[in-house]
Amino acid sequence: MGGGRPPSHSALSDIDVVFRDFIGGSTAPLDRGATAHGTMMVGLMLADGHQKGAAPGVTLGVAAALSGDDEGENTGDDAVVAEAIDWCRTGFEADLISLSLGGEQVESQRDVVVSSVRRALDAGIFVVAAAGNDGGPDDDGRVASPAFLPRVISVAASNESGEIWTNSSSGSGLGEDPNMKPEVHAPGVNVISTGADDAWFSSSGTSVSTVLVTSALAMILEAHPDMRVGDDRCVTHVKEALRSSLGGVHDDRTGYGGLDAMAWFEAVDPTCSTAF
Repeated sequence: MGGGRPPSHSALSDIDVVFRDFIGGSTAPLDRGATAHGTMMVGLMLADGHQKGAAPGVTLGVAAALSGDDEGENTGDDAVVAEAIDWCRTGFEADLISLSLGGEQVESQRDVVVSSVRRALDAGIFVVAAAGNDGGPDDDGRVASPAFLPRVISVAASNESGEIWTNSSSGSGLGEDPNMKPEVHAPGVNVISTGADDAWFSSSGTSVSTVLVTSALAMILEAHPDMRVGDDRCVTHVKEALRSSLGGVHDDRTGYGGLDAMAWFEAVDPTCSTAF
């Protein structure tokens, strides 16, 4: 979920997409975000050009809920973002929601975005969210909202050598397995993807790494479609499988470790859908 995508990029011409604009009245896919943010995220999953997406063949629901501001940042109204998440659950009937966005943690009972994410989790929808980009010397030790929620998979960003990106948000060291934050890191530094007007852009951030973890989970769910069961029993199991696939030891910066999609796939028990 993010800014949408323009229909012009040749590497995205044949994708299967359902679009909903929560900012304006567009019925055709478009990207309202700064620096083609939504277009880049879609390309990481589904590009079919000289660069291939990580989750080919999935049916994508794009909820345009963010827009670029005068400073080139992507922003969104909490109520609009919450409405978009609810549409992913009830309108699009998503199996998996990817949130390349985040904000400051606030009192959860008053946070409409947190409430919408909890409704999705309660319905058995898997949610992957960006840990945030406020790391460094002044890091407050808290990942972004809604990534901080226990059942959400919070994703940090790393470079091609597996070193954590300087600006990737740290966790607090609080919580219990498998929900300590962040849970996993994935490539998110100078990653190339589809941009505006058939160009290819480079981007760094936890938005990027979030989409790659989402893509890995999408492939797991494609192999095991019965894992969507209408409640959160498989949501919890998939998080435990992720933790165990990475060795199980947590660090506030790196999470349980770097994404290993095949190990995660092998750790998942598809019979979680029959557990009570």
